Amino acid sequence: MKRHRVVILVAVILVAFFVVFQYTPLFHGNRIRVILKSPRYISNKSYVDVNLSDPYGVKRVCIYLLSSGGVKIDVFRKTFEVFKPELHLRFKPDKILPQGRARLVVYVEDDSTHNFFGGFSKKAVYRVIVDNTPPDVYLLSGTDFIREGGTALVVFYAKDNGKIKDLSLNVRFDGRVVRFKSYLARSIFHDDHVFVSFFTYPISRSKRWSTYVVAEDEAGNITKVHVPVYYSLLHEKSSRIRISDSFIETKVLTIMRRLGIHKRGSLLEDFLYVNDVVRREDSDRIKGICNHSVDRMMWHGAFSQLFGSEVTSVFGEKRYYYYKGRHIDTKYHMGYDLASVRNAKVNAANSGVVVFEGYLGIYGNALILDHGFGIFSLYGHLSSFLVHEGDRVKKNQIIAITDATGLAAGDHLHFDVLVDGYYVNPLEFWDPHWLKVHVVLKIDKAKARLSVMVKHSK
Repeated sequence: MKRHRVVILVAVILVAFFVVFQYTPLFHGNRIRVILKSPRYISNKSYVDVNLSDPYGVKRVCIYLLSSGGVKIDVFRKTFEVFKPELHLRFKPDKILPQGRARLVVYVEDDSTHNFFGGFSKKAVYRVIVDNTPPDVYLLSGTDFIREGGTALVVFYAKDNGKIKDLSLNVRFDGRVVRFKSYLARSIFHDDHVFVSFFTYPISRSKRWSTYVVAEDEAGNITKVHVPVYYSLLHEKSSRIRISDSFIETKVLTIMRRLGIHKRGSLLEDFLYVNDVVRREDSDRIKGICNHSVDRMMWHGAFSQLFGSEVTSVFGEKRYYYYKGRHIDTKYHMGYDLASVRNAKVNAANSGVVVFEGYLGIYGNALILDHGFGIFSLYGHLSSFLVHEGDRVKKNQIIAITDATGLAAGDHLHFDVLVDGYYVNPLEFWDPHWLKVHVVLKIDKAKARLSVMVKHSK
């Protein structure tokens, strides 16, 4: 009898222990985790990102906003049929949120049985600012004129209640949009809200472009301002280039070996691969190199042409390639070819910083200089470098020696000017009058407009 009682007591103790272990929070605490990944500024245009985790599965979520005036607004509420241990919520509030400081509350319940069958819950509170006002954007530069493949400058004022997350000048053409960076121009205007964007109208099939400044703040509010631009078309020149087997064997195969590319098949196939694929890869690499530029103008006055040189090929020239009398390819020449004496000394077109020094496919040995505000110059078909990556160079400083490396038939300099990695006509940058009208005077007029705007805002 005594033994029977002991067995019953032990059983009761075990059951009690199991109940306490399984259905009370004594051994299993609240393990709900809430992480808000959204920015501090929110609106009904911005996404709210919440990461939830709980080993017992998330059962119910309620997210609401408490305004500084005490108004409660539900922005998300859901009870799940399948309780997942990890959950990522991404949504836009579908209601108008009151402007100003607020608290975003995330309330979560799980499917745990370790809290007397009631499950665990957690409330996480985050301080946010509701911002329904889009950024202010005002053009400080007037109507511009640009030639296809040319360059133009836009100066504008941009300000927001919070922080501007994304700012760019967009050019739409041929069904796509090209983004040009906007650089804070404090070094010129001594103001934290004035920006400059150099841009181009790339060579186009449709010959129709549209331009606008886009500003987006952290709350997702977007402002678009149309930029009025008059344009003219590029006067297209053309040339015929005959490709021989000896040129492919000495030039194309050298490039392929240098880049570690296996032969594609026939000599013609090798040429077409380099002239198309490698050329495109070089352009993509150049865009990557030109993706970062200093936010000040390091160049002064007109750019310099290669000393004592003659132009042998111009920007925008349409080249028709022939092999054994048959037309095989067509490409645009996106720079200037400048010929001088053999192994001529190459002068820097203007002051800047060396951002690339090395081998660059069809350009052979090449240098790229950053001149600031997204303006770059490229020097191709070189033999040797007299400056190195990171060096500051002055206008007309000797930086390299010409040769015929890359896809060059003879010793010359291939010279490019680029805006944010997009090729533009160097002729404009060699022209002091063009620079005065389209850059210097435009900046002066923008300063005058800024002064009036600041005066009236006081």
